[in-house]
Amino acid sequence: MQPILSRRNLLRGASLAPLFWTAKGAFAQALTTTSALTLGPYYPDRFPLDQDNDLLVINDALTPSVGEIMWATGRVLDRSGNPVRGAVVEIWQADNNGAYLHTASPLTNREPNFQGYGRFETASDGRYLFRTVKPGIYPGRTRHIHYQIKTPGRGNLITQLHFEGEALNANDGVLNGVTNAAQRASILRPIEAVDGSALNEKRVTFDIVMGFTPEDSPAGSGPVISSRSGVVNAAGLQAGVAPGAWISIHGFRLAATTRIWTAADIVNGALPESLDGVSVTINGKAAAIYYVSPTQLNVLGPADSLSGTVQVVVKNASGTSESTAVQMQSVLPGFFRLAQEYVVATNAVGGYVGPTNLVDGLLTIPAKPLETIVLWGTGFGPTNLAGPTGELQTTPAIRFGNRQAQVSYAGVTAAGLCQFNVVVPDVANGDYPVVASVGGVRTSSAARIRVQR
Repeated sequence: MQPILSRRNLLRGASLAPLFWTAKGAFAQALTTTSALTLGPYYPDRFPLDQDNDLLVINDALTPSVGEIMWATGRVLDRSGNPVRGAVVEIWQADNNGAYLHTASPLTNREPNFQGYGRFETASDGRYLFRTVKPGIYPGRTRHIHYQIKTPGRGNLITQLHFEGEALNANDGVLNGVTNAAQRASILRPIEAVDGSALNEKRVTFDIVMGFTPEDSPAGSGPVISSRSGVVNAAGLQAGVAPGAWISIHGFRLAATTRIWTAADIVNGALPESLDGVSVTINGKAAAIYYVSPTQLNVLGPADSLSGTVQVVVKNASGTSESTAVQMQSVLPGFFRLAQEYVVATNAVGGYVGPTNLVDGLLTIPAKPLETIVLWGTGFGPTNLAGPTGELQTTPAIRFGNRQAQVSYAGVTAAGLCQFNVVVPDVANGDYPVVASVGGVRTSSAARIRVQR
């Protein structure tokens, strides 16, 4: 089956790439740091095999966890309000019954389908996202979720999220140990309803402010690739590269200008390997340059058959970076995302899928059950043709929550851009994580989609 969108619509979508490939800006004022709180006695003493950020579904199980569905989201920021990229956010909590994933849990009637623990690595905008359940209550505490934020080289933070309106808040020793009013307000958050959700989903937003200030630029005048997740899949944000896939490179002094390629930069159909004097090599081969800025580059990985460690080098008018070793693998899949981790998806007329008013100036409409839509990603593996475009050799399995979606087309329809025509499962109104699996590798983050009848 052929793609359902025209190339004109595809190029229009590509022009929106800065919406989901670049950082969203920063605050000017200093922020109140989030309180450090106790780790607690029930940090998992045995970790689940599945440690992703969808705690409702374990691996590919068809039976989701019992409980009131809740999305926990927010940003990790430094004290100046700058987003912290590459921070690893861990959460662990009691299940719907109040039982922990721990052998010493005071309640032992554990919900077998609840993951109990999850991890998420923040993107360029510092945002994280978990799908979980409203935690149950166990003796001695009010309702809460434990957090641990790890930022390599900059310190860690252990804290807890609490919820407004809980009767047990008044006597909770941990919560009431936070006497600073601003800090208490930052960890005591309202639970809100997800509009139009037939599943009665809830959401809570919890921004976490770390106790450090912006990272200083390294000495020197030449480009520097960041040592913390400096080279990642541009969609899924996993560290590493895949041949023919879009890649984001983060660092310092990477370019003197900020822009994307234009039609004038594409000569005789050849994508530019240099943009305003900036070039990138991966395993010694030139990458195509789509976007340049002082702190981020977006490039298209060159064709390659190697798997293993490769070197990434950035060159500009000021010099050449030290080579950075990253892992290359044939499949490193990821879905592009708009704001709040909603997947980049389009409908049959080229409109964008998402909650209304998701992005300023962009019309977004929720998907409908049984509607055919298009998901966009990168890094899903080689095509069945010698060239860069064509149907993928392996069609990924794609799930909306715990429901398998029918995939009628899976291919690369433009440079590095994977297109999937999928039929939205017949599900109730609400938000659903979108997860794909190909070649034994799953997309790394719970990109989500809004479905509404």
